[in-house]
Amino acid sequence: MMRVIKYLLFFLALIAILYGASAKGLFGNLPSDGKIAPDPRPLSSQNSTDKQIFFGDLHVHTTFSQDAFFFSLPLLQGEGAHPPADACNFARFCSALDFFSITDHAEGITQNMWDQTIEATKNCNAVSSNTDTDLIAFAGWEWTQMVGEAGDPDKHYGHKNIILRNLDNLPKAPIGAGLGGMDMILQSPIIPSLLLLADFPPEKIDFDFLKYRDETYSIPFCSSMNDEKLEGLKCKEGASTPRELFNRLDELSLDALVIPHGTAWGIHAPANSTIGSQLLEQHDPQKQRLFEVYSGHGNSEVYKNIKHVIQNEDGQNLCPKPTNGFEPCCWRAGEIAKKQCFSNEGLDCEKIGQETRQEFADRIKDIGRFGIIEGAKPEDWLQCGQLQNEFLPAYNYRPGMSAQVALASEIISEGKSKRFKMGLIGSTDNHKARAGSGYKEFAKKAMGDSWGAKDNLTWLLPPERGASFYSTGGLVAVHADSLNRDKIFDSLYEREVYATSGERILLWFNLKHPKLGNIPMGQEVEINTNPIFQVKAVGSFKQKTGCPDYVHTSLDQNEIARLCLNECYNPSSDRNLIDRIEIIKIIPSPNPDKFPDQIQDPWKIFNCMDSIEGCEIKFTDDTYNDSQGDVVYYARAIQKPTLAVGGDPLRCTLDQEGNCIKIKPCYASGKDFDPEDDCLAPIGERAWSSPLFLSKPKNLQ
Repeated sequence: MMRVIKYLLFFLALIAILYGASAKGLFGNLPSDGKIAPDPRPLSSQNSTDKQIFFGDLHVHTTFSQDAFFFSLPLLQGEGAHPPADACNFARFCSALDFFSITDHAEGITQNMWDQTIEATKNCNAVSSNTDTDLIAFAGWEWTQMVGEAGDPDKHYGHKNIILRNLDNLPKAPIGAGLGGMDMILQSPIIPSLLLLADFPPEKIDFDFLKYRDETYSIPFCSSMNDEKLEGLKCKEGASTPRELFNRLDELSLDALVIPHGTAWGIHAPANSTIGSQLLEQHDPQKQRLFEVYSGHGNSEVYKNIKHVIQNEDGQNLCPKPTNGFEPCCWRAGEIAKKQCFSNEGLDCEKIGQETRQEFADRIKDIGRFGIIEGAKPEDWLQCGQLQNEFLPAYNYRPGMSAQVALASEIISEGKSKRFKMGLIGSTDNHKARAGSGYKEFAKKAMGDSWGAKDNLTWLLPPERGASFYSTGGLVAVHADSLNRDKIFDSLYEREVYATSGERILLWFNLKHPKLGNIPMGQEVEINTNPIFQVKAVGSFKQKTGCPDYVHTSLDQNEIARLCLNECYNPSSDRNLIDRIEIIKIIPSPNPDKFPDQIQDPWKIFNCMDSIEGCEIKFTDDTYNDSQGDVVYYARAIQKPTLAVGGDPLRCTLDQEGNCIKIKPCYASGKDFDPEDDCLAPIGERAWSSPLFLSKPKNLQ
């Protein structure tokens, strides 16, 4: 018996030693880059006197991002590491993009990983010749600041991607915002236990992650911007606010674009956040020229006058009643509580429902608020917190952080107007190095970022309803003279760009100026006559199965299967049809209470004839001269419905009145997970033009 106890104690001691050593990163290897394929992609003829349209993705994560590394682990059904080289090869051969950027989180990246990323970016560009460029890789990173749902809305600035023009003037290290919510989770002592015990036996990548975890979180952020401290990786460079970030970019003489993204996604922002609060001190109009309106996190375009919670004069939280197209989760909590109550006689169920609503509203900043109702399942919450009857809205939507609110916001300071004049782009925000991943309707779990725990661990890491809201993401399209680094960056800066939901729709939106001729999207124009606009849209190419021949020539079959999942961008000669073109008109105002009237969506709708040649319309605003201030216009071109991954995230069953009575989330794991289910549903894929910003000549105002 004593011998058994000794063996048991010895075994437990070994486990403890293994746990301690692994948690401190004594086992495993730090992530390293892969190999970039040496061949360029064949180019089609580009002989044209007109500006061409090029497609890219400026928001891509590799395993060098702490969250991407975590999601790659077997614990979360990950498929293994995806280093920077994968992003290059995927963009060149799988998605056939024209340009892209790796934007790993600055907060988690080490000096060695940053150096590897820059080397990979340069090597990716080196495959192309100066006279025959097939792909441009920009250097960049993500500045990731969020206070989370429980934070102070006035101190929430969100996530921003920094894209650098040149590869010959680069910072020694990326500039981060400090540690955020994901970092707090990854630093938790429970993480080693999950990797080593809950998913026993651990695999090599588990030990690699723990090594990475120990390495990156052992390096503090600099208390001040000091290049000497950065030497030898004594600390990471930090900027806690956008203003500090802008100033540091100027100090380093970096020609950079700073692009807000994921703004309306609820996990990132407190319930009543508003982007307009950043205008006074936390905005730089020379750097924040673009806004990511659509990504793998969904659509951040529209403004709706909804509230997740309201406050009375005493500052007490109250639960608002449902409105057409929106049910607050505090209200749904009360309905769930009443439904449970009805099975118990003698209880005042209406009172219990009211009390539950109030408790949920009081705990609106508490991430554990959904646990106040014992036994409630994800399906019980139906569509609460979600915008209904809108195109793929971001999860737990924050309307005050939307693109339309950004375009409508104005602050008058010292007699001057401050506004966001930003173009609209799309990106993927893919965490598997798959730039431009939305080219086909397949493999939601594999191609996109909808993950979940292993089946035997769903009790520990249950499927999150929010996983249903991950899509394969969007693209940015650029009007430029040629596929040239400076030309592409100039067009991005000039906002001569547009966003798509992932399809390569062609879009033009011009002002027909009486003296200056055609003025493209993104421009600021003074005009004293009623404006005339022209919009043209051409549908995306329908896709063929498999990959083009040149992919099989440049990549071996195993790599095509691993990276491209045996499906590449492979256009046919046939195109999808444009269904309609919608015009949105916005009159900026310093008073957010006026936004419901000032944001006119849609202002005009033009139905299109069925033609593979596309749809072209011309219109005027006969009321422009009657307006007293500036006016913003942008166009939305919508294709006829086609099947898309996650096209109906919650898949509602509707009653005769059109109310959602049952949902079927698109799970990534668990008993309801179907690996053959790509959650396909018909949607109208679309493109959003950058706005035209019109104003009266100063001498006429």
